[in-house]
Amino acid sequence: MSAEVERLAKRNAALRREVARLQVYRSMAYRDPLTGLWNRRYFEERLAEELSRSQRAGSERKFSLMILDLNDFKATNDLHGHPVGDAVLRDVGEFLVTHLRHHDVACRTGGDEFGVLLPDLSSEDCGHLTARLRDGLERANAARQIPLSLSIGTATWPDAGDSAAALHAGADEAMYADKRSQKASVVDRAPVARREVPRRVRRTTVRRGRVTATIS
Repeated sequence: MSAEVERLAKRNAALRREVARLQVYRSMAYRDPLTGLWNRRYFEERLAEELSRSQRAGSERKFSLMILDLNDFKATNDLHGHPVGDAVLRDVGEFLVTHLRHHDVACRTGGDEFGVLLPDLSSEDCGHLTARLRDGLERANAARQIPLSLSIGTATWPDAGDSAAALHAGADEAMYADKRSQKASVVDRAPVARREVPRRVRRTTVRRGRVTATIS
């Protein structure tokens, strides 16, 4: 009997090791290797799960989707090189993990685009969260050699739509509106170029031995 128990115990231990190994592989398949955040595949699966859960629970249970995009990231790569660009992306990932709730799902969904699932967060709550992120970003930039600039947009279920595509489109539209607003603000703050006044030319003429000056 003891031999059988020992055999089963060894078998269970082997199964646990196999499950742990598979979990590691699964985690690797869903992780962005550069930032350590979840990747687009995981984002889409979790968005579908969150949407299904909210649809079953009813409209009283809110959840929101946030889209973030790095401003002028191409210029950063062109000016400083791709290694610096990669460091900037890692900094964004670290910033999100630091400033979001522990159960929010932060993902890198594209080159310089990030998506965050925000369970139980209403549109009003999203406004407060966005303000906190901007304040946190301003404080973090005080110590950064290359400041981070993010455009942020959010969409809330069911206000912005009842499908994953509608929510994503709503958050994307809000993000691009924020990007346009920030660019317009930069233009408004730009110093006004001084109007160039034509220089008055001093012309000297000689008339019958007398020198006269004419200003034109």
